Amino acid sequence: MFELGKGDPLECREDCLVIGLQQVPKKFGGLLGGLDNRFGGALTELVKSGDLSARAGSLSVIHTLGKLPVKRILFIGLGNPKEIRKEHLKRMFGKAVKHIRKMRWPTAAVFLDTFCTGTVSVKEAAQMLGEAVPMAAYRFAGYKGQPNIPKVELEKVAVFIQAAGKKPEPAESATQVHSGASGKTEGRLGNAEHVNTAGKAEIRAANADHAGAGGKAGGQPVKNANLQTGTYRNTGLPGEPAGTALHRGFVYGKAVNTARTLANTPVNIWTPARLAEYAASLAEKYAFELEILERTDLEKLGMGACLAAAGKAKEPQNMIVLKYAGKQEWHNVLALVGTGVMSFGCTSGANVGMAGAAAVLGAMEVIGEQKPARNVVAVIPVAGNRITGTATNGQDNMRTETAVITSMNGKTIEMRDTGAAGLLMLADAVTYAKQYGASQIVDVATLTADVIPALGRDKTGAVANCDAFFERVLESAKEAGEFIWRLPVTEEDKDSVRSSKIADLNGSPNRDGRVIRDGAFIGEFVEDTPWAHLEITGTAITGKETDLGPAGATGVMVRTLAVLAARRAEG
Repeated sequence: MFELGKGDPLECREDCLVIGLQQVPKKFGGLLGGLDNRFGGALTELVKSGDLSARAGSLSVIHTLGKLPVKRILFIGLGNPKEIRKEHLKRMFGKAVKHIRKMRWPTAAVFLDTFCTGTVSVKEAAQMLGEAVPMAAYRFAGYKGQPNIPKVELEKVAVFIQAAGKKPEPAESATQVHSGASGKTEGRLGNAEHVNTAGKAEIRAANADHAGAGGKAGGQPVKNANLQTGTYRNTGLPGEPAGTALHRGFVYGKAVNTARTLANTPVNIWTPARLAEYAASLAEKYAFELEILERTDLEKLGMGACLAAAGKAKEPQNMIVLKYAGKQEWHNVLALVGTGVMSFGCTSGANVGMAGAAAVLGAMEVIGEQKPARNVVAVIPVAGNRITGTATNGQDNMRTETAVITSMNGKTIEMRDTGAAGLLMLADAVTYAKQYGASQIVDVATLTADVIPALGRDKTGAVANCDAFFERVLESAKEAGEFIWRLPVTEEDKDSVRSSKIADLNGSPNRDGRVIRDGAFIGEFVEDTPWAHLEITGTAITGKETDLGPAGATGVMVRTLAVLAARRAEG
């Protein structure tokens, strides 16, 4: 999809050339010195008349009318160059991609140097472009009948970087990513491959388009539901900064789309068994060690909390474990824990309860691609939301107002909240992560909507037990462009979760400070292991379209977790 272009970007022959326009006295000086001359000064006149603007977020399309080989120039206003930041650029790239997709142009070129300022390097701009293209082009078609209109996808983005010096020739071969062994489109999860008319696999801009069976679910699981994935044409030479950054950004953006699709897909399709099948396809592709714990395994291990979370749900629960050994010796292990609660009572159009599991699976996709020198274990408990336990009347497996549950580490839990499945699942999941030798743990979950009144829908709440480790998590989130805010846990909060008169812990003491109390509860099972809890109920789903994607699941925390794994590898 991406190619590093050679020569003068004004001589390219794509459907459009994307140029960033900064608010500077002479907008067509420097790198764009000869552009206005090719139009006889007409571009300057368009700026004066207001038809062409450098105001941040403005978009203008100028037809070249044969004055240049490229058909059109798409100008994106960047605003004051002193105020431009990486995430600002990513949104501008996303705006351009959305317009290109709307206009059904199959090819585009980007003059990357015009997006770089004193605050943003070419390498940083390249990564933001790589992330923005798949994220902005993403759509989730669902299971509605599709109109009989030929699809036109963005097939090629030529990236021109004059500041990088000599450019490599476009590569003729493509490295496969999530492709089926047969070379044909398959219905298995994670093994679908886009095949063009020439019979060659290729990546499409809307990488996670999900049309399912092309029809309606009709209340039954759609047999060939899958994550559409494909290939990446890596034209960067090894060690070439811009090409490497562009590829890394694309990997991140594609993984975010994976997480979006996992959370957007209805719960009757992404059942625990189907999710385990998808995890198995990741393990096969990236050589992860895979363990799937089914109900009988959970019973043998004494995971009463996980078992209680599922209760008598129709679909059998499981716990997925993916192990990535980035070093020869299995030590200094980072554990990523994400809950997958298959709940029909979630946000319309998306399963917010799946967002934690989706974030971890997306991060593991990045880790599989990037292969950091870091040991990582992903622990993903998956179940329906049907809490049961030992009732106060002595009967087992009954959904009652009060239940006492015995967790894997032996602590008993009093539960009155039948909607706290995710909290119970985390109790056993972090315990099991420690059995895998976890020396640091990050859990991602959607436990309570109470985080939204406190922090809004653009900030992820966090609770942690180790300042040094949380600082690493915070640095990773800043690098990924995802906002997290740490909430305090006091001794009073810890006493509150130990306040049960009939069990060791009280899983639902009251609703005051729910995010903090949930964190204090999980901390009882983490104990002394450095840990951070990320509450993403507010940030996992958006109700409005943005420059980087449609309404629905956001794929939040995929990049933060992936960056954390990479940073820990460096440290």
